[in-house]
Amino acid sequence: MANRGHVGLTVIPYGTMTDKIDLDIRAGIVNSGMKAALYDVDIRLIGNGLDTLLGKTRLSVEAGDHSLIKIKMPTAGLNGDYSLTLDVRTGGGAIIRDQQDIKIISSDIRSDRTIDGAWCGLYHWSEQEGLMWNKDIKQMTEKQWKELVRAMHSIGMDAIVIQEVFRNEFYVGRHSLTVDNYAGKAFYPSKLYPGRMPIAAKDPIEAILSEADQLGVNVLVGVGMFAWFDFTDESVKWHKRVARELWDMYGHHKSFYGFYISEECDGSLTTYDANSYERTITRKKEIVDFFKEMKTFCASFAPEKPLMLATNSMNIAHSEDSYAKLLEHLDILCPFGFARMPEGDLTGKEAADKLQRFCDDAGAHLWFDLEAFLFNPDQSLYPKPAEQIITELRLFDNFEKVLCYQFPGVFNSPEMSRQVGEDRTLTLYKDYKQYYETERRQ
Repeated sequence: MANRGHVGLTVIPYGTMTDKIDLDIRAGIVNSGMKAALYDVDIRLIGNGLDTLLGKTRLSVEAGDHSLIKIKMPTAGLNGDYSLTLDVRTGGGAIIRDQQDIKIISSDIRSDRTIDGAWCGLYHWSEQEGLMWNKDIKQMTEKQWKELVRAMHSIGMDAIVIQEVFRNEFYVGRHSLTVDNYAGKAFYPSKLYPGRMPIAAKDPIEAILSEADQLGVNVLVGVGMFAWFDFTDESVKWHKRVARELWDMYGHHKSFYGFYISEECDGSLTTYDANSYERTITRKKEIVDFFKEMKTFCASFAPEKPLMLATNSMNIAHSEDSYAKLLEHLDILCPFGFARMPEGDLTGKEAADKLQRFCDDAGAHLWFDLEAFLFNPDQSLYPKPAEQIITELRLFDNFEKVLCYQFPGVFNSPEMSRQVGEDRTLTLYKDYKQYYETERRQ
């Protein structure tokens, strides 16, 4: 079909999951033609003797418009390997197919108690926190980024979150940053802004995505950094520009799973400068409006691709009223910090359970950003011992997916040609691999 636009299938969560999860199946269609088009859509579950039609519909999509089909499917009673298939037949008779493979395991909890993926910062934002690895990660070549993808895949980390694709040191409230005076530096060959980060790899994003395509790994591409914690109108404009460029450059990759908004946020959904009632209300409204606009914008060219945000797990009791509004427009919330809750706050488990309720009520997804590091006295990061990571995996069992921060500089496979960080990274990789392989045999 000439100028067929975009057809894609996304399953949330991806890959391996337990039978205590409801699958969120999304089929997106974009008609980039010059006239309205008809599409006949079939979505099926195939595997273990099943060939089940989950959805069948005929759509008329106007020129330049898009459509999204969403199906919620319980996994209870399923066990083994399955494929979800999307067949789209156009008015001219052409068939467009997409397929996502999943594995379902029997369990009494949501979590499979393993790390399902990890952040891959292309250079740590803090020279102090990244003291042990920034000098090494800076020298990573495209070939070595591909090695890193393979190292992650070999221990079941089949999702990669690219932390940010631009570096900008400013914080919200301390600048008058605009789309036009933005001076951040790109980690990829962007046509939007001329600045470039001084790293060895010209295009590490392409290297990661191309290797992920080969291995069935999923990549959440970081749209950021405009400025830390900044969800203002200027930030929305900037993120729209960058998200569109990233999709135009890399959206053809099967591994392009979704968009990660890099700015992060406190669990209160406010920022450090929200020191008055009026400022707090403004900040909460900004983050809701930001994701409402970004969701609508990204849906115009990639309707099935999710948006993800990482907040911390602290102070959530101060914003219960705002989470419902935010989660209308946010697909995946992936909080961090449960193991270091401040005195007087909820416990980590209490915060996880409360956030799970927020997400369940909104039909959104709660994933876990497990911090696989600890702080040295000088605030540099070092690998958390495997036994502490395993304790957290067993304690926080309600998350449908567990991602960790981060792989490079914290984990290192001995098969990689460049070691990023200290020798303890090799120990953690070996110890965690032994745990992972034991869990998978059970």
